[in-house]
Amino acid sequence: MYAAIGSRRWRTHPLRRGIDVLEVRLLLLLSTLVLVCASAIGVAHGWAAFEHERSVAAEQRADRHLVRALVLRDAATSSPWADESGRSERVPVPVRWTDATGRHATGKAMVAPGTERGERTNLWLDHRGRVTSAPRGDREVWAEALVQGGGIAAVTVGAGALAGLAIRVACNRRRTAGWETEWSRVEPEWSRRV
Repeated sequence: MYAAIGSRRWRTHPLRRGIDVLEVRLLLLLSTLVLVCASAIGVAHGWAAFEHERSVAAEQRADRHLVRALVLRDAATSSPWADESGRSERVPVPVRWTDATGRHATGKAMVAPGTERGERTNLWLDHRGRVTSAPRGDREVWAEALVQGGGIAAVTVGAGALAGLAIRVACNRRRTAGWETEWSRVEPEWSRRV
């Protein structure tokens, strides 16, 4: 039924009901509206997220600096944590570095499993000298923007799907009511024949 919506045959079919035509037109209108809105909202939200994440990354780059630290103890050769590929995640070990005033400072850093005592590792510090994570890079900024833009677009499509379902339910109720009305007119004639 839905394949021949635009054809002349569909418009003149003897079994066509007004509710069928209304349903198809409403669903086509809703589909177009959802496609346009999901695209526009997704792009707008993704761009806003990109701008926000880019400013956060710039603040992090201004606030954090990289130092070389000395590993004070051998790291475990395996980690209880693993990522999806089965590779071991980084493990915490104590490290020592020289701060801006020339004093030695100690803390914990995440290093690759199997790192030996005496090796050097990179460590990120904030403006107070506390160990922190590396500032966000361009990949993280773009990934966050794409995830947020795609997520809001998916929510918009989901809302459109629910609206389409509501249209279907309302049209089916109207069809059922029409069938009951028609049957109430036809049924007495059929029951006399039986």
